[in-house]
Amino acid sequence: MSLPCTDLSSILALSGFFFVIILIFIGIGLTISILFLLTIQNTLKEIKSTNRTVEPSNVWLMLIPIFNYIYGFILYPKISQSLKNEFEFRGLTENGDFGRSLGMALPILSLISFVPIIGGIAGFANLIIWIIYWAKISALKNTLINSQVGNKYGFNSRQDTVD
Repeated sequence: MSLPCTDLSSILALSGFFFVIILIFIGIGLTISILFLLTIQNTLKEIKSTNRTVEPSNVWLMLIPIFNYIYGFILYPKISQSLKNEFEFRGLTENGDFGRSLGMALPILSLISFVPIIGGIAGFANLIIWIIYWAKISALKNTLINSQVGNKYGFNSRQDTVD
């Protein structure tokens, strides 16, 4: 009995095909991660610099492999604190902790996902919480954008000045 792909050219073609598929999935994952980080960066840009506890450019450190498992414990609470400071500064009300608990769950679940047996469940939970966190941060950003204080000429910098 012979294997269906015994010649070298067939094996190489199949290997190349799987390599391309893997590259496509990595590209999709990286694109989604960049969009997520852009949302966080743009949210931090809406916060007055004196109210920020982290600079917007620091979110890109989350793209560093392995380091991102630890940096999440530092970054997400600072994002939440920055949002809280800005909401208080603008006199806005928000129910909740500005995504702090969701943000803290992300690195915890990421680390738990390496544990055998429960890792798959933790990974799936991490995906769900990541989506919820992204939506929460985006909603908070939109709240900040919609409550912009007018500039020195009395116009909102986010709106067209001509009707």
